[in-house]
Amino acid sequence: MKPRTVFQLSCFCFVLVLAFGPSYSFMWEPKPFRKNYVKIVNNLNNKFLYFHFKSRDDDLGLRNLQPNIYWEFSFHRIILGSMLYFCNFWYDNFHIFFDAFRQDEHFQKECSGDHYIWIVQEDGLCFYELKEHMAMKNHDWEIEQQM
Repeated sequence: MKPRTVFQLSCFCFVLVLAFGPSYSFMWEPKPFRKNYVKIVNNLNNKFLYFHFKSRDDDLGLRNLQPNIYWEFSFHRIILGSMLYFCNFWYDNFHIFFDAFRQDEHFQKECSGDHYIWIVQEDGLCFYELKEHMAMKNHDWEIEQQM
């Protein structure tokens, strides 16, 4: 076949795929371009939760959260390199320091999806599994040493 005929045939096939292919396939967005969400839910019994989120590039500041309220932020993953959001939670004389989001394969398999929901309770910190519809305990509270 002549090169021009091959090109025309390729264009025709491409148009057919666009016309008759599933329309939802074009709504797919590669992961780096989709938004990711981290949500914190305060399930402490009548206690304020204090927290501080940071990454290498962003400091979301010191915050507090009333009981039975949630706070959420969103971000886009970076294409080259890796991203990490870490957090420090505390109330009374207890604290937890943990990674709320890590852009690596192990964390992605563990967490599945683009929503990372952390539930704070008296017995520790739980990650809410969206696929399983249940909270899994990930961290215990550490007691702050009084000086």
